Amino acid sequence: MTDKLRSPTILSRRTFLAATGAASAALMLPRGLRAQDTSVLRYALSAYPPGLDPFRHQGAAANVVNAQIYRGLLSLNGEGEVVPELAESWSMDGAVLTFKLRPNATFHDGSPVTAADAKWSLEQVIAEDSTAYFVEDLRVITGMETPDDHTLVVTLEAPSLAFPKFIATPYVPVLSQAAGLESPVGAGPYKIARMEEGVSIDLEAFEGFYKEGLPRTPRLKMIAYRDESLRVAALESGDVDIIEYVPWQSMGKIEENDSMVLMEDTGPNMILNFNVTQAPFDDPRVRQAVAYAINREDIVAAAFYGRGEPLLGLPIDKDSEIASDATQNLFSYDPEKAKTLLEEAGVVGQAVRLLSSSTYAMHEYTAIVIQQYLDAVGLKVELDLPEWGARVTQGNEGRYQFAVNGSSTTVNDPDGLTAMIGTGGPSYKRSEGYSNADLDALLAEGRHETDLARRQAIYNKVATIVKEDVPLCPLTRRTQGYALRKNVEGFAPLAGSYSSYSGYCIENVVLG
Repeated sequence: MTDKLRSPTILSRRTFLAATGAASAALMLPRGLRAQDTSVLRYALSAYPPGLDPFRHQGAAANVVNAQIYRGLLSLNGEGEVVPELAESWSMDGAVLTFKLRPNATFHDGSPVTAADAKWSLEQVIAEDSTAYFVEDLRVITGMETPDDHTLVVTLEAPSLAFPKFIATPYVPVLSQAAGLESPVGAGPYKIARMEEGVSIDLEAFEGFYKEGLPRTPRLKMIAYRDESLRVAALESGDVDIIEYVPWQSMGKIEENDSMVLMEDTGPNMILNFNVTQAPFDDPRVRQAVAYAINREDIVAAAFYGRGEPLLGLPIDKDSEIASDATQNLFSYDPEKAKTLLEEAGVVGQAVRLLSSSTYAMHEYTAIVIQQYLDAVGLKVELDLPEWGARVTQGNEGRYQFAVNGSSTTVNDPDGLTAMIGTGGPSYKRSEGYSNADLDALLAEGRHETDLARRQAIYNKVATIVKEDVPLCPLTRRTQGYALRKNVEGFAPLAGSYSSYSGYCIENVVLG
């Protein structure tokens, strides 16, 4: 083919705004949530949690709620630093970590939090039949001892800089061993008082919380607004005080409103996953072609209203210790190269199906942009846009050819890449069937390397393999926004990949 490729016509933002405006105009606001009671903090969730299993990944909304009712040995502060939580102090000497528990920490049932409870909780995470989110990450534990009621000593198979970061997330809480897993009891700042399935969760301050003076607000009401337009309208009307996942098309309007504050930070990424067990994406040349075919600036403009930036390398935080030109500049917009790769693979003109979701506009708009750019280089893309639950199921079961995904490392550590590009079980968060022994070996080496220069060199090699084998296709970094009423004080969302753990800061919030 000698014809020059022409940039495809991308749907304009005006078209998107018209569509979303027409949809939201037909919706009505819920009534009865407008009481101005400063003893109740009203927080708008982006979805009603599908469950509150303390160890499993059940979405960002579940994270926020779980951070109120459960706490672990460590947690994260507003700067994303690991800080003591149920452990009043901790130390790491090589592969041995020692935690000293707070003597005044109690569970919601009044029983004391002991080292035995912490040991038992970690044992549940790494158990043979565990379904915990961090089961593979925490199986570096080789032994645990409890010299006394307030001391836990954890021994790892090798040193790990990432280990404290994993246990500082809401996915590794300390539970009461006596209460067990059927009706788990935590030690967080709030207790659940009432739940209205699919609608809201009412919480009340736990008077026995180990941090004096916290939580600052006696009651917390978490209300689910799946529709993003309704979530913004609820904030505007004063029905809620804080909303998460501010839709990008509403950010400018919130910034201009004197009664509201937008807190925005570059956080998670958008990527493409591939089913490498099926043609044509079993061929790395086709995966490479996709990575070169897309002008990521148009995804930023169409899906995120200019609030973000192209992602051309490993999906790690911008301030990651291994972020460099070698890890962050792997691909570029090069449609001629994409065309050549597709011709070499013999797939020009082939129809492929892209899985995304109609539930979230950012997923659908990202898919539309990708469809047009791939059509321009010779792949005929059909869109599959189920609602989010079905999309996750299809992803977990590998029923797709390639798929749009919103993702980030679970902790701000390069070891978080292991769950995204390493060999593992079925998950919508990684490419179906992908496995690379050389990559796995480097990821394992990087997990246990403590020297920064050597660690950077290891992940530079990881980046080289990613550029050639393309276990995922990086697309964009997107901003993540929280919005609040002007009278909300003390809310400080976490940055980067820790954004979804911002529920930790709610204990400090008070209505002025």
